[in-house]
Amino acid sequence: MRGVRMGRSKYVVGILVSSTLFTAMAGSVGQTPQTIDFARDVQPILTERCIGCHGPTQQMNGYRVDRRSAALGGVTRSNIVPGSSESSRMYRRITGSQFGAQMPPTGPLPQEEIDILRLWIDAGAEWPEALANELALPGPDSDATRLIEAIRRSERSAALEQIATAPFILSKPGPGGATPLMQAALSGDAGLIGAMLQKGADPNVRNHVGATALMWALEDVESVGLLLDAGADANATSDYGRTPLVLAAAQSGAAPVVKLLLEHGAAPALQALVSASSRADAATVRILLAAGARDTGAAAIAALRSNCRECLEAIAGAQPIPPLRNALINLLPAPGPGNAEAIREAIDRGADVKVKDVRSRTVLMRAAIVDNMSAEIVQLLVDQGADIHEKTSDGLTALDFARRLGNTAVVDAMVKAGATSGRPEPAAPRTFLRGNSVRGAVQRSLPLLQRTALQFYKKSGCVSCHHNSLTEMSVAEARQKGFAIDESLARLDLETTVKDIGAARDRAIQAITNGGTTATGYFLMGLSAERHRPDAATDALVRLLRITQQVDGHWSSAYRPPLEASEFTATAVSLRGIQLYGSSTLRARDEKAVRAGATWLANARPQTTEDLAFRLFGLTWARAEAAVRQSALKELIARQRSDGGWAQLTSLQSDAYATGESLVALSEAGFDTRNSVYRRGVRFLLSTQLADGSWFVQTRAHPTQIYFESGFPHGLDQYISAAATNWATLALIRAEPPPAPTRRTSPQVR
Repeated sequence: MRGVRMGRSKYVVGILVSSTLFTAMAGSVGQTPQTIDFARDVQPILTERCIGCHGPTQQMNGYRVDRRSAALGGVTRSNIVPGSSESSRMYRRITGSQFGAQMPPTGPLPQEEIDILRLWIDAGAEWPEALANELALPGPDSDATRLIEAIRRSERSAALEQIATAPFILSKPGPGGATPLMQAALSGDAGLIGAMLQKGADPNVRNHVGATALMWALEDVESVGLLLDAGADANATSDYGRTPLVLAAAQSGAAPVVKLLLEHGAAPALQALVSASSRADAATVRILLAAGARDTGAAAIAALRSNCRECLEAIAGAQPIPPLRNALINLLPAPGPGNAEAIREAIDRGADVKVKDVRSRTVLMRAAIVDNMSAEIVQLLVDQGADIHEKTSDGLTALDFARRLGNTAVVDAMVKAGATSGRPEPAAPRTFLRGNSVRGAVQRSLPLLQRTALQFYKKSGCVSCHHNSLTEMSVAEARQKGFAIDESLARLDLETTVKDIGAARDRAIQAITNGGTTATGYFLMGLSAERHRPDAATDALVRLLRITQQVDGHWSSAYRPPLEASEFTATAVSLRGIQLYGSSTLRARDEKAVRAGATWLANARPQTTEDLAFRLFGLTWARAEAAVRQSALKELIARQRSDGGWAQLTSLQSDAYATGESLVALSEAGFDTRNSVYRRGVRFLLSTQLADGSWFVQTRAHPTQIYFESGFPHGLDQYISAAATNWATLALIRAEPPPAPTRRTSPQVR
């Protein structure tokens, strides 16, 4: 190894030296730079520097670099994005600590090695097949595949016939290595499972990611019982580190299944206890504690975040709770005004108010972006010693983040405590179009949206709500109204989304998501708009939505305001996704989930415009009582400003995001787009579009992914501005009358 390393270093010094010299040298002689070779240049770096922690014997954080598919793919999103080192997590982790501790932990790589990896990724991250180190996995058996499809399509008689006449195929692999028994488990059909087991189906066959039929059966306690009685391994672990117990504890109504798994020898893992606490499932928490599960502090923090007092008391009754030093980073930001009691309890239990997250953001900075954060919590944190003058690497303070929400009580509290701005963010002068028209505005925005949708995926390696799903919805409606669209780009975008969710199917079944339930609902809505037919991947996404619904009927949300921060949004798009792609096999479960979501929406109290708009969306889609829908419609209309627009928060000015989504929600609810309320909103949008076709909205969220240029304008504000442009475009399209039908004339008789 030493000889290989010295040889490579000599090559680097002689030819590459550094990225700057490399580029300059190529330009000075007019030649193409030397191509990076994976075997010669890249693999030795990965072998010497990375494989010890991310190889065949150990996969820290679930990541390995000795196998091509794992290295490129990652778990929730791509770690290496071919063609884009700037958005590749692996590359960003070796160049600094902005996205977590710099790797490798023994010390930074030499600059020449960093340059090699960057150039390799930017050139397409070519990794030869001969060095891919992939497992030799069997291809799908045709008979097993036919049986799997019969089960998925609820063709019960055909499935039973195959089971009776060809039992030898029951444990054979279909697509992805899944067996017919696994598909029956996923479909929740205990009758088919029993028939298969009687014919000798093996319950412990694993698919290509190490999942078993038991892991796929957890929605149905009868199916779980049948599999366990047949010898299914209650402690099987998938390639993603999930066990049946961990997966069961993370879903609604977990207690009966968790109890059954424990009775059959499942180890009471901490991860299961954390999942149950996160879902405020006190019954499951008590079952796990009684079985011997013990907390290191993570479950107690999860209980504080979910506001589950019962869960916390159960944990404290079973064991002393260790100091919760990092609790506040996990409690903030959170939807709603935050829980002052939870913050106080966390501090009483040892939470450090000076702790920072992996991007060096303080607790105050994380609290500052919450829509309805109370000044009381901010004052509490300051009184406990939080430094109000801390700055990010970009020079921003907590006050800078707070001011993005307008002049609020939190801003007043921070100023009173002596906070100052680290780097004022003056509004850039913007020139809006004059004499704008609906058709002109839409024809200006659509090409920008379509073009950057594909560019975003190319750079990120994942589908997004703001660039992809919303654009699919805009394109579909524009097509119906006769607007010119680029059908080739529309087709590519749809194919990209279908491919992406197909590749993520196994992760979805194991409750691993890219973006959470809100994103999942949006993905299904975008696919439906473009008339994508249900398939195994959409089945998996619908199941994911069902099992992540909370006991009271709502769905939880991540915190990326405004697009992905509201539990109203998460609930509305989740029930809509289930409606659009629910299966006939599990219709009763799907309908139950939709009804529970609608009941929660009818009774919950909205605060922001996002809440109001998606409460109306959800109640409309779920066909709630007319009086309830009418009340929700009136509440949203009441938020319209004198300028014709809507604001995200009462402390902010009107913008295209809030205005666009409000108008579309009104239209979806049957509101007449010729009404003066709607027309005033249209005028606001027409008067605030920019010449490049976009609408600008400033971000209020802390970024959760690596920043990169997607081709959409507005730099750090481009993601929310893309969403705003989509909502504005949708609202304007709905204001346009449908195209006149083509008049047919009879052929002239000569």
